[in-house]
Amino acid sequence: METTAHLTSEQLQAIDRGQPVPLSVEGRECVLMPGALYQQLRGALDDWHPATMRRQMAQMMADDWSDPAMSVYDE
Repeated sequence: METTAHLTSEQLQAIDRGQPVPLSVEGRECVLMPGALYQQLRGALDDWHPATMRRQMAQMMADDWSDPAMSVYDE
C-alpha cells in the first residue's frame, strides 16, 4: 500500500537532515522518519524485545550456573 503525503517544506527539510517528523494521521499520533533511521531504531528495539531479553538472560544464567566455581552452592 503506497500513499502520497504532502509535507511542508519544513517537514521535508527535517527529513533531509535525518530528523523525525511528528504527524497526526486520522487522530493517530505517528512519526515520519528516514528509512535508514528507522532501520537503526528497529535493530535497537529488537534487542529489547521481551522474548529476546528472556533468551539472553536464560543463556547468561546457564553459563553462570555451569561455571565450576558455582559448585559451592551444591554443597
